Amino acid sequence: MANPEIHFVISAPRSGSTWLTTALNQHPEIFATEHRLFGDFCEVWQNNDGTTSPRITFDKYAQAFSVHYFYDALGMKRGEFLNAFEKSFANFLVGFATRRTDKKFVIDKITPYPGTAKLVVEKIRRLFPDSKIIQLVRDGRDVLTSGTYDWLLKDAAGSDRYRYHVDQEEGFELKRFFDDAVIEKWASNWCETIDAFREQKADAQVRYESMKDDLPKEIARIVAAIGADPSGVAAASGKVSFEQMTGRKEGDDSQPTAKARKGIVGDWRNHFTVADGELFDSICGTQLVGLGYEADRSWVNGLPVVLK
Repeated sequence: MANPEIHFVISAPRSGSTWLTTALNQHPEIFATEHRLFGDFCEVWQNNDGTTSPRITFDKYAQAFSVHYFYDALGMKRGEFLNAFEKSFANFLVGFATRRTDKKFVIDKITPYPGTAKLVVEKIRRLFPDSKIIQLVRDGRDVLTSGTYDWLLKDAAGSDRYRYHVDQEEGFELKRFFDDAVIEKWASNWCETIDAFREQKADAQVRYESMKDDLPKEIARIVAAIGADPSGVAAASGKVSFEQMTGRKEGDDSQPTAKARKGIVGDWRNHFTVADGELFDSICGTQLVGLGYEADRSWVNGLPVVLK
């Protein structure tokens, strides 16, 4: 079975993957989307409107499907069937997309579900050894800040941040935006996506902060990694600014629950207290320094005791 013409962008959630996917789709040879192929994950999550819906990866569905499938009649063991089934499905998706778009390359953006990043990378390397993996990185403190806002309507009812931003209680002063549980959740997920590349590096790494500084340069690095036409970089870098995508100016914080909320670098500084910094540092301070976001772990010392 031939390898599909598919490549992958992997990042923690809230790292700019939707922005990057939107930009890549402007390239005349690239179709970028989100398949949720891997991670062996299935949970029911709450949506912002109060409804619930399942979050399931295709490999999890394939496992359930295989329970009742007579793969032995095909002369296959269950593991062999699952590998072939998942790869065939990916081939179908790539073929469908390339025929519909008349584009050559398919890029699948993946923000791994909690606890699945290492498995996602391992499965891609095993099933699609010729595919390129692009690692998208953003400062984990901004990821935590953005993610906490994104989940305001999902898991924050009763918290101080909910009272301040959603209930907007008159006279209520927000002294701490985060709580320990939300820091542990988002910091751990961010660390997982970084550590997934500890043993085997990605084929290319781009950063949210670098995209903000020079989007064409970062797009060019991805285009070079997958072998696409470099002349399409200009098209991929246009019409994808924060204002063009949202109709709001960059830095506008008037819509705290918007999917694309603010679009800036370093907003974490407006939300961290020393307690938040100490907890974040205890979970992934090593990764933060290792990526160069801080020179050492003393950054916590300058944080306020309460928000101003």
